[in-house]
Amino acid sequence: MVPKNESLYGTRKKSDASKRDTTTSTTLAFTSHLSSLISKELGQSDTRDSSPASRGRVRPHKTKEDIFATHNKNTQKRAAADLADDEGKVFQTHKTASDIGYVDEATLNRSKARMQEKARLYAELKKGEHLAESSDEEDNATHGHDAARSKERARLERMRKLDSNSLVDFDRKWAQEERRKARAEAGLPSEDEEDEEEEQEPLVEYTDEFGRTRMGTRAEAAEAQRAALTGVPSGVPLVNTPTEARPARPSKIIHGPTIQTSAFNPDEKIAKQMAEIAAKRDRTPTPPPETHYDAEHEIRTRGTGFYAFSKDEETRQKEMEELEKAREDTLKEREQGRDKKRKRDQAKEERRKKIEELRSKRRAEEFLNGLGGEIGNAEE
Repeated sequence: MVPKNESLYGTRKKSDASKRDTTTSTTLAFTSHLSSLISKELGQSDTRDSSPASRGRVRPHKTKEDIFATHNKNTQKRAAADLADDEGKVFQTHKTASDIGYVDEATLNRSKARMQEKARLYAELKKGEHLAESSDEEDNATHGHDAARSKERARLERMRKLDSNSLVDFDRKWAQEERRKARAEAGLPSEDEEDEEEEQEPLVEYTDEFGRTRMGTRAEAAEAQRAALTGVPSGVPLVNTPTEARPARPSKIIHGPTIQTSAFNPDEKIAKQMAEIAAKRDRTPTPPPETHYDAEHEIRTRGTGFYAFSKDEETRQKEMEELEKAREDTLKEREQGRDKKRKRDQAKEERRKKIEELRSKRRAEEFLNGLGGEIGNAEE
């Protein structure tokens, strides 16, 4: 038999030596924890007795900021960064001899040579000599040039690069200079003087090149008179402009009081154009030259009944008349044949009717004779 104190499945039972007496340790821990809670409660009661009583949560002493009084965030930081960027930039400053101090002769000569070179390039750019030939034409040019030609070409190429990278519009400056010279030759004041005198000069009444009465200065009146005489619009200088190259004056300018009848009948112009188109459409067209089919123009097999007419107009006309006459004869013979056939069919129909009548009489007589014979036999 299995011992009484052993497990049913043969598992060893735990020894009694592993059991510990936890009563003492648990009691000590509970006592120490209780004493700490009692001491903490006593400390809090003393604090409540010493401080005045307060109810509810503590309210903040600062008011909420107004949204209209609040500035943008990081504004001062961005302003400081902008000032720092400005400090890093290089600005042009003009210094005198007292600021620079002593400068040796070589530096002065070198600076003077550079300024002269800049002045010469500026003058050449104003003249526009570098625009006479393009870089593509120079590339396609022959390579048999001498050293002077190559040097001049390199100089013009350098000037083109300077012109492309320049901040000065030399074409506009040239146009302004030419306009100033033209106004000076015509005895007209310059544009700057006009701007200054506009506030002082009295206004006069004049008629411009379009026939309109305007109010302006004496210079504007003179300019309008010059435009009316020369035909060149106001503001365009006369710089060696040939007479045939100038624009013609418009011929449909209305001068003085005029009644514009087209305002009362705006469709008159359209109706006139439509009438012209209808007249061209209804006009009898010119007969084109007669062209006929040429049978010898191409080599191919013609169909049945093909007839090649002559190239001569008279012979062609005779052949067509003969062909028409032959057609009429054919149609006449065809009609006669139809008439004969119709008469023959009619005679056949009449003969058939007569034969049918005779056949009916014979049948009737045969019927009566047979009927009489049968009656006679019956009586006998």
